[in-house]
Amino acid sequence: MHASLSRDTVEVGESVDLMIVVAGTVRGVAQPEVPVVDYLRVVSSGSSQNITFANGRLDSTYTYTFRLQASREGTYAIPAIDIHAAGQVLTTQPLTLTVVATTSPVRPPTAPPRPPTGRPSPEPEEPPPAEEPPSEDVFASLEVDNESPYVGQQVTMTLSFYQSHRTSLLGSAEYAPPSTEGLVAEPLPDPPSRTVPLGGIPYEVIARSTALIAPAPGEYTIGPATIDFRRGYVMGEETVTTDPVTLRVRPLPAAGRPPDFSGVVGRLHATLSATTDSVRVGDAVTVRLEVAGSGDIRQLEAPELSLSGPARVYPSGEQREVGPQTTGDGYVIGGTVAFEYLVMPAQVGEVTIEPVVIHYFNAAARRYESAQTAPVTLRVLPGEGGETSLRSEGEEIRYIREDGLGLRSHLPVTSRTWFWLIQLAPLAGVGWALRRRAELRRRVADPRYRRYVEAAATAQARLSRIARAGEPRSVHHAVDAALTDYIAAKTGAVAASLSPDEARSRLQEAGCPADLADRATEMLFRLRAGVYAPGSSTAPRPDEAIAMARALLADIEARLR
Repeated sequence: MHASLSRDTVEVGESVDLMIVVAGTVRGVAQPEVPVVDYLRVVSSGSSQNITFANGRLDSTYTYTFRLQASREGTYAIPAIDIHAAGQVLTTQPLTLTVVATTSPVRPPTAPPRPPTGRPSPEPEEPPPAEEPPSEDVFASLEVDNESPYVGQQVTMTLSFYQSHRTSLLGSAEYAPPSTEGLVAEPLPDPPSRTVPLGGIPYEVIARSTALIAPAPGEYTIGPATIDFRRGYVMGEETVTTDPVTLRVRPLPAAGRPPDFSGVVGRLHATLSATTDSVRVGDAVTVRLEVAGSGDIRQLEAPELSLSGPARVYPSGEQREVGPQTTGDGYVIGGTVAFEYLVMPAQVGEVTIEPVVIHYFNAAARRYESAQTAPVTLRVLPGEGGETSLRSEGEEIRYIREDGLGLRSHLPVTSRTWFWLIQLAPLAGVGWALRRRAELRRRVADPRYRRYVEAAATAQARLSRIARAGEPRSVHHAVDAALTDYIAAKTGAVAASLSPDEARSRLQEAGCPADLADRATEMLFRLRAGVYAPGSSTAPRPDEAIAMARALLADIEARLR
């Protein structure tokens, strides 16, 4: 059994969740009661039960959630809580909650100015009308921060769920996200819950944020979203629905558009670097172009390098890291895209790689701007054998002996298999390049397809970045997020609302066999037991969790490829 707080420090008026988890083979667990603590009240409560059967053993996990709110600042000691289960008494550890003063500035009341002597006092102004409280104790709203964006410009959509402090709900509300057909949708980290006064009544607000990008001009309809909740065990399920939202997407202006416009709407900066500033004739140096900033930079393609000296250039690879980036006002989609080239100088001297210019549209300034690198100069030294330039084809010809004594009869070279393999190699390379280009264009044009094909690589990369020796709860949370996002991408679901049971149904509908879908569901249950019930016997060890997730991803990918 374990008790924990969602946060150890909150402001006056904010809420904090007290979660009690009882896991194992226990049965008949009774509803616990939170002891009375002065100036700390319970504003809502809920419970859930999860039963798993593995290796011939039936385990249950009981989760009880209490939302607490303090009306005064100070340090609150929450004593140990007793829970009765199957004739025995289980006890949690005591907890401490620190409540600090609110950080929002409070303007002190000021006295009205005193009129000059001898003049009558002016009539006092009527106070502004009081704000009417909402007609409902529970409601929701759907908003966007920009209803008329440009093509490619990010719009942040926020779904907010309001619950009055005088209303208690059973468990957590479940929501169905709004439809965003035709738009590229990227989930953003959820903002923290907050308390706002509406008509003198405090409301708890829970929000979900999503980044939306329109690939073409026109009107797009978002929503509505629905949220289901219960007020008690004997009361029926209720639903609140938001109003739909319409986006009127504007085309990018034609005036001033550069011929080589990259298509990115945001802000970019670029750097160009080489692994060394000197290279020998015949050797190659790696040159790296790195473009970073905000916007959907996944659509960037590798530009061609211009050189001021004789050299050969070969593209050698690229890396893309794109996702939500923190800003002062929230989150934006952005990241880094890097292109690498092999540059092979042809003669002694200097070779200068000209500045690379990447044009983008700055929606805030409503104009096209550019990110430009500095030039890179390479000093070219003689080769290992003293060569001062690469040999041309004519210099590679070797003549046979003129006396003819060494001549022998040979089959023509065209009868050799290796000859035709060499001839076909450039064609195969061109075919691969065309196919790769078509694949990249398809991923840009079809965000769902791109999300589907890149899901496995993205998930495996996230698992690689998880520290195996990290704190178990953090590891379980990170593995659960990577696995949930992967299943959502492969099945067209929304990760924020994907439960383990829904994951099973989605995987089976996508073509996974029942045993593999059950295995994924059990893995999600075990990971979440590690998050919400640290120390639970069902939770895997951190290194075991990462290895199991990798194997599960590989098996699912093999069936859904």
